Amino acid sequence: MNIPLAFRESAECLGVIEHSAAEHPTLTDRDIRQALCRPIWSDNRQDTVFNLVRPGESVCLVVSDHTRKTAASTVLPIILEGLARGGCSIRDMFFLVASGIHRSPSQAEINTILGEEVAGQFTERIFLHNADDDVGLVHVGTTRRGHKVRVNRRAMEADRLILLGAAGYHYHAGFGGGRKSLVPGLAARETIAYNHSLTLDPEADRIHPMVDLGILDGNPVSEEMLEGATMCEPDIIVNTVLSPSGDLVGVFSGDLDSSHRAACRMVEQVSRVDIDEQADIVFASSGSALNWVQSHKSLVNAHRAMKKGGIVILLAPCPEGLGDERFRYWVSRKNLPEIYSELRRSAEVLGQTALSSRIRGTDAILVTAMKKKDIADLGIRTAPTAEEAVTQALAEMRKKGVKRPTYRVMPEAGQTVPFVKRN
Repeated sequence: MNIPLAFRESAECLGVIEHSAAEHPTLTDRDIRQALCRPIWSDNRQDTVFNLVRPGESVCLVVSDHTRKTAASTVLPIILEGLARGGCSIRDMFFLVASGIHRSPSQAEINTILGEEVAGQFTERIFLHNADDDVGLVHVGTTRRGHKVRVNRRAMEADRLILLGAAGYHYHAGFGGGRKSLVPGLAARETIAYNHSLTLDPEADRIHPMVDLGILDGNPVSEEMLEGATMCEPDIIVNTVLSPSGDLVGVFSGDLDSSHRAACRMVEQVSRVDIDEQADIVFASSGSALNWVQSHKSLVNAHRAMKKGGIVILLAPCPEGLGDERFRYWVSRKNLPEIYSELRRSAEVLGQTALSSRIRGTDAILVTAMKKKDIADLGIRTAPTAEEAVTQALAEMRKKGVKRPTYRVMPEAGQTVPFVKRN
């Protein structure tokens, strides 16, 4: 990531925000097997994913869809091999893709999720979740907030339910993985919509203060997810932790909450970066993100490293534009009150992304290849080059009376999460 000369001449660098994944080696197959033999249970039992299933039992293996990298294709052959050694037949197993309300993955994407060999073994036994299929959904209970939870019937009717996912920072749920395989992954549309609605403060037009990266306890979105998922009584989960570059560095299995929290603790070791102070300008890159919906995560992370009144310069090429026409609808609403009002009537995850983009975008300058229509609908100012963006940012800082602003660099903003140290 090349730093424009104007920065070096006119600003003070506070440092590069980079992850510490080099401290965590990529796991070998032997490492994965050993990790799976050390499950984490709140009641200290010793069941593993290898011996929990009895021969002849039907097994539902839940995997994340194409929008989540989980390294399931690396872990699955080891799990299936272990189950086979225990006398279980793959004819009694099937896969269920937890796509929530995302589009269904293509066959090529399924091959990537499962690995071509596993996908070939399970031809006609790979099912895609449909959040709008009333016949394919079943009521499992009502949460303490009074909302009914409906989830995929196939998952509930299997003798054994195994969840595979990845733990990682999530800007609404605190962390991905764990309970998210069920709610929202296998939930009904109205269950998902209600969960998303909890991102908003019930008393003011703002994001709920406890809905944030790295927060599980006290986060209403996360708590509602866990409560609904617990009603489904999964037998075991297997959660991975990936480095920012996509390498598999951790595997955790066990019960829905305890093992997930252990995975989250490793996420904090891998992706969290503590900084002493925020900067006036954050110069960040969204890396290989193909569209704005994907690049938005980089803006969220970079914004955390920015002082109040500062500027984020985000290199976000976005060759596929905004990424979703439904997102365009939300982000092109007249103003923030209109987005809040519509979200309260009909919560939708792309509406939440649009809200976040509008809030944080007021402090951003994008260097992008998006078309004029996409830029206009997104409503975030742009610059043709990184150098021009820096020139604009420095000029704006001077107008605010900051003669020599500070700056930080985030070369992998989508995978690195800064936290300001508290005294």
